[in-house]
Amino acid sequence: MYHGCGGEHRAAMTPQAVRLAFAGAAFLNPELSRLLDWVRDLDEPGFLEDLGTDPLSLETDYNRLFLSPEGAVCPPWQGAHTADERLMGDSHLSALDWYRRFGIEPAANNEPADHIGLLLLFYSRLIDSGADDAERQVFRLQHLDWIPPFCAKVEQEARHPFWRRLARLTPEWIHG
Repeated sequence: MYHGCGGEHRAAMTPQAVRLAFAGAAFLNPELSRLLDWVRDLDEPGFLEDLGTDPLSLETDYNRLFLSPEGAVCPPWQGAHTADERLMGDSHLSALDWYRRFGIEPAANNEPADHIGLLLLFYSRLIDSGADDAERQVFRLQHLDWIPPFCAKVEQEARHPFWRRLARLTPEWIHG
């Protein structure tokens, strides 16, 4: 997947694809310099101010929400929110199948393919590549329906304003 997605490539993407790629990149890695680079290309007020409030708490909140060894408050994997309720389960295998059908091999083999960041990056690519509406709808139904309730929980649990804003906007961006 294109985690880096440089500014020159983003300039050629549709606004929806850019927003979804930004959300995917943010959910995968809270590195401030990367997020600032993305935010400068977005036409979304507030993110720049949010990132400037407290960079250390941005990463601390990310770890608490999504990575905590004691149990993430908001696990970022589809399998944790479906009947399967396990990592590397059916949703992981289905997402891998989608990626491979489009010639994409995830960079990290240890990250479940149903991570919200990877799913959003892939959906951004589907939009940007001109995949037909029916194909995009099937992917949305199979892999993105869990995201609005997930984002509602993130918005409720997040302490940093960046994560609250991202959680509030991501479901809107999915539906264009």
